[in-house]
Amino acid sequence: MSNDTHSFPKTRSDGWKVFPYPVGGVTVYENPPAFIWLPANGDTAHNIPYLVTVKNADGETVLSETVTGNTFVPGQILSAGAYTWNVTLPDTDTARGWESFVIAENAIPFVRPTADEVFAGIPTERPRHLFSQKDIPALLHDHAPELETLRRNIIETYKDGLPARPMYHHDPDALPYREFFGRFRDYCDRNLVACALGYHLLGDEEAGQFAKKLFLTICDWNPLGPCALNGPWGDEVGLSCARCFPAVFDMLCPLLDRHQRAYCAQTVAAYAAQCEERLTRLDYMANPGNSHAGRLPAYLGEAALSLWGEPGMDETVLRRWLSYALDIYGGMFPFFGTPDGGWAEGTFYATSYTKWYLPFFSAVARFSGKSFFDRPFYRNFARYLLHFALPDHEIHPFGDGYWCSPDSPEWPGFFAQNPFHVYADLSGLPEAGAYDRALASPDLYLLHLLDVFLPTEALAAVKPDFTAPVTDADAFPDAGFVSLHSDHTDPSSDLHLMARASKFGPGSHRQPDNGSFALFCGGTALIAPSGYFGRAYGTKHHMQWLNTTKAHNAILVDGVGQTFGNHTHTAKIVSCGIADDGTRFTVLDMAESYPMLSGWKRIIRMTDAHTVTVEDEITADAPVVITWSLHMLSKPSANALTVTVTRGGHTLTAVPDIGCFATVTLSDKYDVDLNEGEPEQFHVTMPQQYHVYYETTRKLEHRICVTMHID
Repeated sequence: MSNDTHSFPKTRSDGWKVFPYPVGGVTVYENPPAFIWLPANGDTAHNIPYLVTVKNADGETVLSETVTGNTFVPGQILSAGAYTWNVTLPDTDTARGWESFVIAENAIPFVRPTADEVFAGIPTERPRHLFSQKDIPALLHDHAPELETLRRNIIETYKDGLPARPMYHHDPDALPYREFFGRFRDYCDRNLVACALGYHLLGDEEAGQFAKKLFLTICDWNPLGPCALNGPWGDEVGLSCARCFPAVFDMLCPLLDRHQRAYCAQTVAAYAAQCEERLTRLDYMANPGNSHAGRLPAYLGEAALSLWGEPGMDETVLRRWLSYALDIYGGMFPFFGTPDGGWAEGTFYATSYTKWYLPFFSAVARFSGKSFFDRPFYRNFARYLLHFALPDHEIHPFGDGYWCSPDSPEWPGFFAQNPFHVYADLSGLPEAGAYDRALASPDLYLLHLLDVFLPTEALAAVKPDFTAPVTDADAFPDAGFVSLHSDHTDPSSDLHLMARASKFGPGSHRQPDNGSFALFCGGTALIAPSGYFGRAYGTKHHMQWLNTTKAHNAILVDGVGQTFGNHTHTAKIVSCGIADDGTRFTVLDMAESYPMLSGWKRIIRMTDAHTVTVEDEITADAPVVITWSLHMLSKPSANALTVTVTRGGHTLTAVPDIGCFATVTLSDKYDVDLNEGEPEQFHVTMPQQYHVYYETTRKLEHRICVTMHID
């Protein structure tokens, strides 16, 4: 039977869509794998049934199941080896087409938990969500330094007092939304959580009573008003409430009377319903590329767990919420996090977005005995952090927020103060463990408090044979990042180059910067990206400078670069490694990012601790002029075509090969000013940045070579 109204797309039509998986003979390291496909044209992910068929190397059918939605996770372990899979519309001849994959011998076996398994393991007493009463003695023993930080947080909470209600929705003279939600995180994510934790972990009755007063105050603000997750004024206030309320409700239950408890439970449920509505509206299983929505499944699942057993709660609804969250985390999630451990949105967002779901994962593991932490991304993520989130680096390319540090007043704590927490233990990497211990107890916790005191038994047993060791030449090809070191074991003198070439096209928090690189010496940034948010995401400077290729260390072709929002402007890492003579190298291919070119390949070599060479092979069908950009955080100088910059006691000299370029221009100006279009009272001041633009003559083919010497 034929069906002419449906067909299976093989390529993504926008940057929000899932990447089909597994494809192209890929080796998978979880067993069973999650099968993911683009829904048949014209259908939402849960609109029609699909028949999924899996065959082994002998052509025998090992799985044949009809499912709804665009993901399928088998409920059984498969034998290691080669397979093919296909998706068809039942009773039609419409098929996606067979794809091959291999299950690795050392793939981690992980049968996903069901909602029934999780609910069956929930204890009746409170607290239970982040930890149970029986966990507290071990937490007090293992986290003495962290408890001292928590005490300081509670003192700061009393100084802050209670927040003023939002008025930005109708009072033009009130604190605007951007400034309000930044301050609201102090009250909700920091103060409320700190006092609720102090009540149980420190036995601090005063902190508990203050948390109760603060919780009821925020509940009074109406989740359907300006604090709504799905309202017209912005979602950040609602995101904080949806994130923190389930755990806070669980911890404060002993302090709430019957009416207060029902009232707070209804508020938690209201935010969870908004999470579900937004995920459903987006058809999140098929369109996971919205970064804010990527937090919501955890909050939905946490609400289901926290509210389970509460009088008046509809268990059918709670079961639906939990099942949906488990399906997401057992299948296509994380979208921006890839099996190799990389995070496509860059380091700033990696450190926070991998924190949001930790309380949910911990609870699921404790209640069911099955842990999402077993999946490859979570095992490998610490290796990515050891290259791109080093605390002694002054900036952290790539993507939005690369300039921010954990204590940045612009977004305090959003770059996680301890990104290695949990993930260091999962990886078993000693370097990650050292950073985890060093970063565990800051002066104050600024944002991420919900994962600080998770019981260690919630983590899966370490499998040190799974995570690859950190080397001086590592690549994360699924996310699209390269890291080359002269000696990663000696951060004080390490020459460290990072580069980006990703299948994730520019959009969301990713700039049009495929082929761009950054260079550090001893953590000092000698070559860097340029541009900032300005006052907030979406300013003119952010969209018209930071989100242009000109702001990055890539190329322009006749003045044109990659296009922000164009998901087809992709790139790939061809190779990365260490040659026999010790040279660290990578080869990147950016041809898909430049439709006006027939090819652009960039070869980067680090020959020793003092020399990096960047070679470009560029071809076009018609003669073109290439602009070759470098950006710096200190003022450079030029002597003919040689450019020199000194920063942090290190000097970099960039020397082009003779004949590469015709001119060089130095600038300290952006095309769009940092504060353009913003009210004067909200202007920001950020460190000055500098720009170097080399330009070629017009030719069909360009062979560019620039050697950078570092002293």
